[in-house]
Amino acid sequence: MKNEQIRDHFNEGWNSVAIIDCDALLHNLATLKSKVSANTMQMAVVKADAYGHGAIEVSRRIERSIDYLGVANPLEGKELRENGITKPILVFGSPHAGNAHLYKTYDLIATISALDQFEVLPAGTKYHLKFDTGMGRVGIMPQDVEKTGKLIASYTSLKYEGLMTHCANSEDVGSPIFEHKCENFYKVVAVLGKDVIVHASNSGATLHQSEVEFDLIRGGTAMYGFDPTGVYNPELKPAMRWVSRLAQVRPMKKGAGVSYSHSWHMPENGNIGVIPVGYADGVTRKLSNRIHLNIDGKDYPQVGNITMDQIMVYLQEDAPLTDSIVDILGGDAKQSAYRWADLLGTITYEITCLIGNRVKRVYN
Repeated sequence: MKNEQIRDHFNEGWNSVAIIDCDALLHNLATLKSKVSANTMQMAVVKADAYGHGAIEVSRRIERSIDYLGVANPLEGKELRENGITKPILVFGSPHAGNAHLYKTYDLIATISALDQFEVLPAGTKYHLKFDTGMGRVGIMPQDVEKTGKLIASYTSLKYEGLMTHCANSEDVGSPIFEHKCENFYKVVAVLGKDVIVHASNSGATLHQSEVEFDLIRGGTAMYGFDPTGVYNPELKPAMRWVSRLAQVRPMKKGAGVSYSHSWHMPENGNIGVIPVGYADGVTRKLSNRIHLNIDGKDYPQVGNITMDQIMVYLQEDAPLTDSIVDILGGDAKQSAYRWADLLGTITYEITCLIGNRVKRVYN
C-alpha cells in the first residue's frame, strides 16, 4: 500500500493502520495445503477476530480457498453469518444451555467435548466430537469412547459429522509425548471415526508432522504467516504490517528524562520523535526501551515508558518530517512479531491478538 493511501486513513482520524496482505494469507494457505494430500480438506481458523487480522474481511478474502472456518464461540460464528459468510463454521468452544440455540439458528457446527453436552443441543444440530488425548484442557477422555458411542446412537436427532483432537506440542518434531497422544487418538478413531471427518492437524502438525493428516487440516497461526515453533519460517509470509505516523519531533537536552518515571534519559542533545500509539493499541508497556521502530527506512530505538496513547523514539540528531510513515510491526527483523514475542517470552499469536480496535484494518 502506498504512503499516500495510508495517509488517507490518517486523514480520516485514525492514528495507526494494520495493513493486511491478502495475497500473503492465500500463499500461506497454499503452503499448508502443499504439505498434505490433494484431497485433504482445509479449515481456516479465524477465532479472536482472525488473530487480530479482522475475521469478517479475512473470511471473505479466503472463503473460496478453504472448506471450513473455525471460531471460538457461537457469537463469532453469528457475526460471520450476518456478514454473508456461507462456508461451514465449526465452533471450538463448549456449547451450553444458554447459547445452544445459536448453533441451529446460524447453521453452526458444535464441538461436543463432554458427555453432558449432547443433551443441550437442539435437534438438527451438526457436531464434531473432541477427545482429550493429552492436551489436558477440554475433551472427552479416551476411556469413555464406548459411552460416547452409545450417546451417538441415542441422540439420533443430532448430526454426527466429525471427530477431532488437539495436540499440545505438535511443532515438537520427534517428541515421544506427541507420538503417545497420536496413539491415543488412533484408538478413538478406530471406534468412532467411520464415515465422519477426522482431524487433528493444527499449524504445527501440518508443517512439522505427517502422521496426523487424516481428512482435514486446521490452519491457525501459520495462515497469518507465523510458525508455531517461534522460529522464522521462509515458507510463510506474515500478513500484517502495522504503521503509524510521526506526530511530533521535539529537541531535548542531554540528561533530560523521557516519559513516566524517567526510565530513560537523553545521552546527548538531540531529538525525540512522538508516535500516537501506545499500550491501549497493542504496544504493551513491557516492551518499553526494548524495541525499534522504522521511520523513512531507518530504525530508531523506542525510549521511555510506553504510555497508553503514545510512544517515543530517540532520533539522535535526525529530524524526519512530521507525518512521516512509521513502521511499528511487520517491517524488517527488528519490527517482526517473532522479535516482540522473544522479548516478551510469549508467542506470535499473542502479539497480533493484542492489537486493538483503535487500529484500523485495511486489506491489500
